[in-house]
Amino acid sequence: MTAHSRFLTSIIAVTALVASTGCIINTPPSGTPGDITFTWTFNNGRACSSVPDVTQITIQIPGQSLQNSGRYGCINAGTAGIKLLNFRAGTYNYTVSGQNAQNETVYLANGSVTVSGDVAATVDLKPTSDAKGQAYVKWTFPVGTTVDCQTIAAVDVSINGALIRSATCAEGFSGNGVYITGLTPAPNNVLTLAARDANGFFYYRSDRTLVVTAGNDVFETTTLDWAVGSLPVKWTFNNGTTIVNCAQAGVSTMNVNLRDSAGNLVYGTNGVDVPCTNASAQQGTVFPFLYAGTYELFLQAYGTGSVLYHTNLNIPPQVSVTPGAFPIIDNPNITVAQLLTL
Repeated sequence: MTAHSRFLTSIIAVTALVASTGCIINTPPSGTPGDITFTWTFNNGRACSSVPDVTQITIQIPGQSLQNSGRYGCINAGTAGIKLLNFRAGTYNYTVSGQNAQNETVYLANGSVTVSGDVAATVDLKPTSDAKGQAYVKWTFPVGTTVDCQTIAAVDVSINGALIRSATCAEGFSGNGVYITGLTPAPNNVLTLAARDANGFFYYRSDRTLVVTAGNDVFETTTLDWAVGSLPVKWTFNNGTTIVNCAQAGVSTMNVNLRDSAGNLVYGTNGVDVPCTNASAQQGTVFPFLYAGTYELFLQAYGTGSVLYHTNLNIPPQVSVTPGAFPIIDNPNITVAQLLTL
């Protein structure tokens, strides 16, 4: 038999062996095995601290069984990443995702990595529609106000009526402002800022629409609106025959109270006492900060001989407070309340 015919016989024998056994001989991938080190960021480079709703990271590599089913913390050994060991040389597809506490995928990335020795894959996960948004909120006060952070102890920050946190007054004036996380993406979230003193009295309130998108920051700077205005009140006395002043009526102290539109007495059941004549010799007083709205006015005082003067109890005078309006007692348009004797 010639060499040529032996060569053909060898080919025929190998072919017959493959056909009879069903085995396919594959060449092992060339290259050096290695480890894959994944590191991750979120939405263009944000750190784990910027996405507090991410409670775990999941890595999936088709055909590979990973430790702990591929679930890891966002931070592992001080690093936003994980090292996966002992991969054969070759190219691997992967999915890296971030889940929230409800196990919803809120950030996601797909890609591939080729192993030929140790390799590193840096992955930037993009927000899904379930990702929350964030906001930085700053505020300023109305121009010319005398009510500043020395008076304002806290600013309550609410979204859609739910209190998020009470921030110090100064936080809204420094850096990027107050940082709010976990915001539901929507074009019509309502941001409410309410500034109050240490006694819980609110001087400012502001309601603004806040447009929130998944995984992104929104920056909002708001000039707070007045929630209060001033109320000047004047009075005279009718002794049944003529109109008299404080001195003629023998009145030194006036008791004042207001009832708001909800039926609440502003100064409790006892009211508040003020001098009948103020420091400018005016018969009246000014309440510098009252919530905006309409009030019923109650005045009473005792004059000479313990004569009681009071406003009409059945049809009390109506007074109004306009937010941001601070009329003084010299304003000629102020209604003068008249007190009658019993």
